[in-house]
Amino acid sequence: MTPLLANLGSPTHWFILFVLVLIVFGAKRLPDIARNLGKGLAEFKKARKEFEKELNKVDAEDKSQDSDSQQK
Repeated sequence: MTPLLANLGSPTHWFILFVLVLIVFGAKRLPDIARNLGKGLAEFKKARKEFEKELNKVDAEDKSQDSDSQQK
């Protein structure tokens, strides 16, 4: 017998999860929940991109300082 988490991506599990969410929150609140989840994911992606950009900037500055110190 396989554990539940080993087969989490199966359509049956997604259907059961959807039915449980529908029962708990109701059909009227699902669009709001989905909209807010989408906004949250978009904000997370934006923050991740900004973080990566800042890391790349710091990395470029470090490489620039290393090359300057090696030339002296």
